[in-house]
Amino acid sequence: MRVAHRPPDVVRQALRAATNEIHERLHQHPALAAVQDGAIDSLAYRRLLARLYGFHIAFERAARLKPERSVWLEKDLAALGMSPERRAALPLCRGFPALALPEALLGALYVVEGSALGGVTLARGLEGLVGVGVLDGRRFFTGHQAETGRAWRAYLARLSATDWTAEQQATIISTATTTFALFECWLGGWNDTDD
Repeated sequence: MRVAHRPPDVVRQALRAATNEIHERLHQHPALAAVQDGAIDSLAYRRLLARLYGFHIAFERAARLKPERSVWLEKDLAALGMSPERRAALPLCRGFPALALPEALLGALYVVEGSALGGVTLARGLEGLVGVGVLDGRRFFTGHQAETGRAWRAYLARLSATDWTAEQQATIISTATTTFALFECWLGGWNDTDD
């Protein structure tokens, strides 16, 4: 197996280039744009959170990760009046790529960890809906709060800690693009349910 000896940021640059288009489309997603603009109403916001929950709980299970984002979403949905029974009945995202290989998991985590950075900005747009300084109802978007940048840097350190082979680099990138595409498709149905 031939090891690709390249500067560590080459994989990150390749990830950014491969996912840039879908990332930009997600910035224009109606619900996410409404959150950013502070223009989302409580019903639409609850529907968005329900959809995000269906993605993140399924992702954490597929990746065999300790629940974190799904727990934050559970708390937000409860703060917005959704019962545990209703939450348990929400649809879950299907079709995650295989995440058993470390490089595959890192590719998928590029999407999940990277979105946390944007979530901090989006959380500010929710102040009019949930209240200034209020965490209940926007726990998911506040993420690790002041530690969000540290969590992202820890992810980047994991990404650059290994001299990935060309094949492993391809797996990282393809898993990231597949996960991004799955997320975009899943988020497309955010307004399809009646809560």
